[in-house]
Amino acid sequence: MEIPESQQLAAYFEDLDALPLSTRAQNDADFENLSRWIDSRLAGNGGGTLEWHVILADDDTSNRLVIGSLLEKSGLTVTAVENGSQAIDVLNDGKQVDLFLLDINMPVMDGLEAARTIRARPDVNADLTLIAITSDVSPVRIAAMREAGFDICMAKPVRRDNLFRVILGSLSRRAAV
Repeated sequence: MEIPESQQLAAYFEDLDALPLSTRAQNDADFENLSRWIDSRLAGNGGGTLEWHVILADDDTSNRLVIGSLLEKSGLTVTAVENGSQAIDVLNDGKQVDLFLLDINMPVMDGLEAARTIRARPDVNADLTLIAITSDVSPVRIAAMREAGFDICMAKPVRRDNLFRVILGSLSRRAAV
């Protein structure tokens, strides 16, 4: 008996302590598309270094330091901010952004409102990958994240290897667009 694709996808993300919230979530990286995208990004950058830009929004300084340093040590460019409003400001400044990691409970603008704001944009950034990082994975909260437009929810504490597999799958999907 063959397992339906939706169940395979759920099992894959469960192994990563992640929950797919939209059809944009992908269970495996398309390395061919990712390779072409990397080559085009490098060519557009004069053959220099590839910079994947991640916006990390979390009001907890320790979380920003730990997750941010993990990402930076792996070669990603990270802009760490304290709330969703600051995350939107980075996007409005015209910087290249590849994906967002957003805490859900933050002051000023929480992750849910930030996700809604990004999804409502009239530009290409409306389709950026949005990954929720939260300790609240209750059914009510998951429904709210799905409604707000998140692609994936990862439960805190986040394991580095799981985070990178989710990010790689997300960048692969973006490369295929």
